[in-house]
Amino acid sequence: KPGDAMEVDWAGDTIPLYDSVTGEESAAYLFLAALPCSCMDYAEAREDMRTESWLLCHVHAFNYFGGVTRLLIPDNCKTATISNNRYEMILNRSYQELAEHYGTAIVPARVRKPRDKSHAEGSVRFAETWIIAALRNQRFFSLRELNEAVREKLDELNNRPFKQRVGTRRSAFLEEEKSFLRPLPAHDFEPAVWSVAKVGVDYLVSDGLNKYSVPCNLIGEQVDIRTTSTMVEVLYHGGLVAAHKRFQTRQHDPI
Repeated sequence: KPGDAMEVDWAGDTIPLYDSVTGEESAAYLFLAALPCSCMDYAEAREDMRTESWLLCHVHAFNYFGGVTRLLIPDNCKTATISNNRYEMILNRSYQELAEHYGTAIVPARVRKPRDKSHAEGSVRFAETWIIAALRNQRFFSLRELNEAVREKLDELNNRPFKQRVGTRRSAFLEEEKSFLRPLPAHDFEPAVWSVAKVGVDYLVSDGLNKYSVPCNLIGEQVDIRTTSTMVEVLYHGGLVAAHKRFQTRQHDPI
């Protein structure tokens, strides 16, 4: 149905990135999103497949399509689900926050059931030949440069005429699906990464780079840490007990 679902996945192959000074090679990963009704695609290269990259790709995909689908259908990667079997399904907390912000529901594909997200699987395979293979002879020295080339190939793909029907992915999207998408919220979602920590005797918790103080009566207690690009929030039994501006570099005295 138009506007019903967005299927998302990472491509299996990577794209090489080169350091402009040393020439050292690293891998860039390609995120794919597909709308099953119109077959409209979105693609974006990222330096890693961590939670923050996963969430930002969704934000950018929704902005590219100009709306939100009723359902999100991801694979069973750790950035989407913690557990998914016949007895229970536990979603990644950060991913659930994104779904709540955009008013959509997450329905992960069943394990070893590729037909649950056949359009995304097909888009991944097609993107590997249309985008990745087409760029194999080019050298990219920044993620921005790579994404400019990816966007150019993506536009070619979405404007490419269908072989067995009239029109293109873009024309089908504009005529049949765009009006059925739910409106975007007023503000983009800010990705947050959740973690759990035990408060030490120094009543400090860490975001992996710096340490931040919490009330001293929480020594020995387990707390939830919500980290964004700008803030570190500490919650105890669901209540906010401390909030700090996040330092982007290591500080000698972050308190």
